[in-house]
Amino acid sequence: MGRVIAHQEAVDRLVAACSGFEETWLQRRAEWGSEQGGHYNDLGALAVWLVDRMAARQLDCFDHLFDELEALLADPSAELRELLVVGFLEDIQNVASNHRVDPDIVLPFLGPEARKGWFELIRMWHGDAGAGWPGQTEDGSG
Repeated sequence: MGRVIAHQEAVDRLVAACSGFEETWLQRRAEWGSEQGGHYNDLGALAVWLVDRMAARQLDCFDHLFDELEALLADPSAELRELLVVGFLEDIQNVASNHRVDPDIVLPFLGPEARKGWFELIRMWHGDAGAGWPGQTEDGSG
């Protein structure tokens, strides 16, 4: 088993993966002031920014970001995996769906562990048939 990665380190690594997010990130941190946003809110802010990039087809940092995510998912604690899957991937799914952005735009960037989490979420919320899910409902990556 590798070293235990703290939640804050994981958030910091994901937030730093896209330099274009820095200005938005600084604005969000200023809005929160001395209050911490919390890891789920931090990743939620990144997810909203990513969906905006997806809508604009500006995917230049996606390779690096999702490589970081995959590295973090390689051997996480149960709590860290939940943060990354529920706190990040699920936010991407929800924001994309709510903004009518094709969620499948991220699929080519997801590694095996992230894909596993992505499709677990779809089954959890939309059933085995993916009822109501606007994107791919099964992992066809083979």
